[in-house]
Amino acid sequence: MTSIVETLRAAGCVFAEEEARLLTAAAEDDGHLTDLVARRAGGEPLEHVVGWAEFCGLRMRVGAGAFVPRRRTEFLVREAVALGRPDAVVLDL
Repeated sequence: MTSIVETLRAAGCVFAEEEARLLTAAAEDDGHLTDLVARRAGGEPLEHVVGWAEFCGLRMRVGAGAFVPRRRTEFLVREAVALGRPDAVVLDL
């Protein structure tokens, strides 16, 4: 785990320890872990590498070509939902 953290930190990952734990949990085996670490160290968003992002208490699937939902927009979503009717359907295009 130490070498993964060092690799991520050298690549500029601010939360290298947390990212190392997430990558390790997402990996199917050692070879897969090596690939995941290389992708993240190469600058690919962590959420694309692991295939999901947390948003409003939900785990959302994300991948290449998809925008990663950001925590800073959770407030906006909660406010918009609060303004709607209980049976409202919310769609974000």
